[in-house]
Amino acid sequence: MSNDIQKADQIAYRFYVKLCLVVHDARSTAEQRTPARVDKWFNLETSDYDLYRDTLRIYRSISSSPPPSTFELQVLLTVPDLSSNQVLVHLSPDHSRLRIDPTPQHIVLDDHSDEHPGDVAPSTIYKHGIPLFRSLYSLLRILPTGRGTLSIPMKP
Repeated sequence: MSNDIQKADQIAYRFYVKLCLVVHDARSTAEQRTPARVDKWFNLETSDYDLYRDTLRIYRSISSSPPPSTFELQVLLTVPDLSSNQVLVHLSPDHSRLRIDPTPQHIVLDDHSDEHPGDVAPSTIYKHGIPLFRSLYSLLRILPTGRGTLSIPMKP
């Protein structure tokens, strides 16, 4: 029984780690200086930089802790300080420009949330995770935000 609980905890933890890695890989514009390990969980290779290790620690032993609240992952665009001759505008579908005032510090580009599945067999979570992460991987590159991420120059 203990081995089953450990497997369930490991799969749940890797599920949340993989979700963060897939979104980070699709949306990050920062260039990583350290070589990354390759995470092969759920039959999808992504770079693993241990960026979310501390944040996701609660999901490492999910069966022995109180159920966590909904897992929410937001991708934010940081708006730099604007000079006096710059303004932030929204280009509407009819091509009119709407000034955004006051200028926000962050703009939410993507919002992903997930609830712990509860009492589901680890093998079922893993089997359903494979097509889920492949779809998410593709979807994140097709959405308009993905095209915007590709056009932002990489920061050294």
